[in-house]
Amino acid sequence: MLLPYATLAQKDRDTSYFRITEINIIGNFKTEDRIVLIAADLTINQRIPKKDMKLQFETAENNVQNTDLFNTVDISNFPINDTLTELIITVSERWFFWPIPIVENADPNFNTWWQRKDFSRLNYGLVLMYNNLGGKAQGIGGLIQLGYSKRFALLYNIPYASSNGKLGVSFYGGYDQQHEVTIGTNNNKRVFYTGLSGNTKEHWQLQFSLLHRHKIVTTNTISAAFKNVSIVPPVSALKQDYLGDSLPNIRYLELSYLFKKDKRNYKHYPLTGYYLDLLIQQHGLGINNNLFLTTFEGSASKFLKVHNRVYGAIGFKGKFTPQNNIPYFLQQGLGYDNNLRGYEYYVVDGNHFGMFKSNIKLELIEKKNSLLKKIKNQKFNTFYYALYLNFFADLGYVDNQFSAQANSFSNQWLYSSGIGLDLSTYYDSVFRLEFSINKQKESGFFLHFTQPI
Repeated sequence: MLLPYATLAQKDRDTSYFRITEINIIGNFKTEDRIVLIAADLTINQRIPKKDMKLQFETAENNVQNTDLFNTVDISNFPINDTLTELIITVSERWFFWPIPIVENADPNFNTWWQRKDFSRLNYGLVLMYNNLGGKAQGIGGLIQLGYSKRFALLYNIPYASSNGKLGVSFYGGYDQQHEVTIGTNNNKRVFYTGLSGNTKEHWQLQFSLLHRHKIVTTNTISAAFKNVSIVPPVSALKQDYLGDSLPNIRYLELSYLFKKDKRNYKHYPLTGYYLDLLIQQHGLGINNNLFLTTFEGSASKFLKVHNRVYGAIGFKGKFTPQNNIPYFLQQGLGYDNNLRGYEYYVVDGNHFGMFKSNIKLELIEKKNSLLKKIKNQKFNTFYYALYLNFFADLGYVDNQFSAQANSFSNQWLYSSGIGLDLSTYYDSVFRLEFSINKQKESGFFLHFTQPI
């Protein structure tokens, strides 16, 4: 029984390490200590090389920050002697209950909507979200969206379901109703069918997901979803392959596996670190000649500090579909969430695509936290902003075996470059104003609200 203690005492003579004897957490009025310690990946009796302490604490701070539960995170080291130390983790909690109004456009991005400025194409509604139920980082929420497209959804997410935080589960149920659907592309722009009744397309979905977490930054998620998609008869007549075989309705089971490894310093606007993901989806099981489609989608990105106040980033994203008979509603090339900068006004359909992005950023204003003294609530009185001058170049390719003749951007390399200003600020908000020019020598200013890579 004395052997483990003797071994521990012998290790404590090694002055190149610190052993953590105590961890105190300050400021987590709602969040359980367990959640902070899981995210920080720090434990009592853990031995850390002194030469690695600064880097390990920075990584721990980033991981806790990336839970989206805290405005600020600071880890301080208080040595007891040459080999023993105590830690204090100081956090400032966020506001967890958000009634968020929805005012969004029904187009692929803001810039496409701004071309026409058609206010009849706006969606409006309300999201109610509680992000830290019971102090366990559980999220529960509901969505009601009306307007041009209707949407109703419920979500319950338990990211740390097991005591050690390695397992998580989530449940989702939703209904979408679209007034207008895209039935194809011509000259690289969408071709619409707009119904009279508002329910041109209806989509029901129930989904269950099980997550396994390894060392906080690596997750494996398997999901099973039941989906029911219906379209009005004119859509199936005009676009016979929309659901496949002129079907007006399709019900199918979707199975998926998602691998993620996220070592970015700040996931909403990273400057250092890297990110990897791989998504494998099986749409339908082919029972009774029903849908059977497999897709592979992955991305990789690297962020680094090049020099003082200069940062670089590169990213790749691609999608591959082995089958040729792809229902149109599951085709997705460039456009929507896969934007090639300089091609915001276009959608490029296809079987497969690949996209490469690169940035060089000059930090004009360094990120610093400021205390808004007139606001007494600590959940809102921590303000920050950072400003970057961004030079970028993008490259993409879409393989289209169906409608390439009507869409000149398919089956050729597309590229663009430009310059922009990026603002990263309060509660993970990002605003990007960019000027870009593409291969076709088209240029313009574009506004975005997410990180560039």
